[in-house]
Amino acid sequence: MKKNHMLVVASLIGISLSVQAAPIAIVDGQPIDGKLQDQWIAEIVSNGGKDTPEARKQILDNLVTAAVVENVAKKNNLMDDPKVKIALDYAKFKILQEALVRADRAKHPISDQAVKDRYETEKVALGTKEYEVSHILVKDEKTANDLIARLNKGEDFSKLAKEFTTDPGSKDGYLGWNRPVLFVKPFAEAMKNLKNGEFTPKPVKTEFGWHVIKVQNTRDIPFPTFDAVKGQIKEALEQKAGEDYLDSLVKASKIEYPKAK
Repeated sequence: MKKNHMLVVASLIGISLSVQAAPIAIVDGQPIDGKLQDQWIAEIVSNGGKDTPEARKQILDNLVTAAVVENVAKKNNLMDDPKVKIALDYAKFKILQEALVRADRAKHPISDQAVKDRYETEKVALGTKEYEVSHILVKDEKTANDLIARLNKGEDFSKLAKEFTTDPGSKDGYLGWNRPVLFVKPFAEAMKNLKNGEFTPKPVKTEFGWHVIKVQNTRDIPFPTFDAVKGQIKEALEQKAGEDYLDSLVKASKIEYPKAK
């Protein structure tokens, strides 16, 4: 069952297990409120699970374990251990952070249109075509031009690549099948302008050096349907929105960093 470890964390950081309604168990004199079990069942149901006797039994077992752990930890003075205090503080921080983000997401949900817009953006960026490409990477433009001249005379591209390329990842120049988005922009644009069997008539400059690029073949690849990926897109947008929200909270706060003496 997911998130069982959070039951223990919640207990250890001080969530009271005292009676609010009828207790469902009493551990060394400490009652466990039945509402805690109901809350976890509600979360399971909200995530697509079911309220079953088995689920309630497992939650009860976890709550009992949490109470036992807390009692024994207190008896052994572990709550005063500096490392434990740090871990509990961090657990509390994470729980509060997640609660803040959930509350903000409830107020500002990701719209269906935002998901659709991101889908279309990704579709354009990734494209629907792959290229089987090779290249020869050299340090200067003159060497690249000399190689193009030799290719125009009919010399074999792969043989020249083996002799001259400085790319440690493709000693024979072959890069395999790739989408343009995987390459730096000058390389990608030059590659997209080539037909099958063609190589660049001029060297292409990138941050890595000078390239002679050859497209051996191309193929169309289907882009996932919107329905197939809309859940993933929405999750990614929600994560980004949560990060942006936390960043805004930091920016709106007065933060000082005292200088070390």
